[in-house]
Amino acid sequence: MTRLRHRPAPDVRVEIRGELSREAAEYARAQARDVFATLGPGTHAARIRLTRLRGRAVSRPVVAQASAEPDGVGPVRVQLAAATAHEAVDVVLGTLAGRAARLREQGDIGLAAVYESSYRPQYVPRPLAERRIVRRKTVVPARRTPDQAARDLLALDHGFHLFVDALTGQDSLVHRRPGGGLRLVRAHSAARLGGSDLPLTESPHPAPRLDGSEAARRLWLTCWPFVFHTDPDDGRGRVLYRRYDGHYGSIAPVAEAF
Repeated sequence: MTRLRHRPAPDVRVEIRGELSREAAEYARAQARDVFATLGPGTHAARIRLTRLRGRAVSRPVVAQASAEPDGVGPVRVQLAAATAHEAVDVVLGTLAGRAARLREQGDIGLAAVYESSYRPQYVPRPLAERRIVRRKTVVPARRTPDQAARDLLALDHGFHLFVDALTGQDSLVHRRPGGGLRLVRAHSAARLGGSDLPLTESPHPAPRLDGSEAARRLWLTCWPFVFHTDPDDGRGRVLYRRYDGHYGSIAPVAEAF
């Protein structure tokens, strides 16, 4: 008789934000434990977060974020949205499992991750007078080549990624382009990057020099998802970005670029 090997279920952190039921939390925990168990016994930092956005204009109000660190793969994160909690949980866990498997088997996340998903969360419309910077985050940007930074962005499912360019030592940003593809912007000057097997192009212009209020004004006028700019005082690169709840967030480096 063949014995089935028991796969221990990993400890999963479940976080619920907004008006969601206890049943939704229990469903998320059960599904996440099953999916994360398939990623291997060395999987840790398993987490799933469900957020229900407020706003009648949002057709996919439930945002699910799942992340884990399987051994031999590194951190993987996916954030998607759907009309219901069950649908959001199913789509985010299925996508994360597929990306983790590809990273383990082929060493990359695949070009499909470059293009925007139809399940991408939507921004809640919020009057300008009500918008605030509700999160200020400081980071120590990792030193990466543009290609490495682009792969980090895809693995973590971010819209942009702030890093220190290993080629020039500058604060730099790689981000998704509308309609697909990736783009690189450096803080102070443009420099031709080497060959890449990713659809990565380079901005011919450096980041604009703006203070916080000027960056906020540009973000409002352009309706872009973020503004990458250099601070007039220290010359470091900063990001002011739109949050899905309609407010703003900011990211600033804390270590010297070298």
